[in-house]
Amino acid sequence: MITNEQVISIGRLTRTHGKRGELQCLMSNDYWDNADPTFIILKLDNILVPFRVLDWRGKGCESLIFQLDHINDEQAAQQLIGTEAFMLLSDINQEDEIMPTWQSLVGFKVIDTDQGELGIVNIVDETTINTLITLSDGRLIPIHEDFIIDINAEDKLLTICLPFIFNA
Repeated sequence: MITNEQVISIGRLTRTHGKRGELQCLMSNDYWDNADPTFIILKLDNILVPFRVLDWRGKGCESLIFQLDHINDEQAAQQLIGTEAFMLLSDINQEDEIMPTWQSLVGFKVIDTDQGELGIVNIVDETTINTLITLSDGRLIPIHEDFIIDINAEDKLLTICLPFIFNA
């Protein structure tokens, strides 16, 4: 089974392309361009599922078109639209610097410099322009790189300084 720690987000499937089941992926980084991976990993029903890539090509400067094994028609491809796409960390070119994604913060303990421990990150919501993290107690906190003081991946600690009063 593939775990979240073994993958990195590369983008999101945005639409079908043609009638043979090809999918367009809006890329969020260039890791794919600098590697030669065999699989793209899709998050389906909160499970990371590998799909063998039969072919891929660029479309513009921010999108790729993928032909995936067993996705042979537009109807099958349509069911994957909106899915987050990943690649295995082991496929990344070792010379590329790996930048953490917001999703990699799930499971981190959040500590505010003024208020102390706030809770554990359960969900990261990037569906709007303002990224939100949901803590284990259900509280929502906006997150932005300007709020982050430190990310300790080894201890899974996220130290932040919120620029507003947050009632704990």
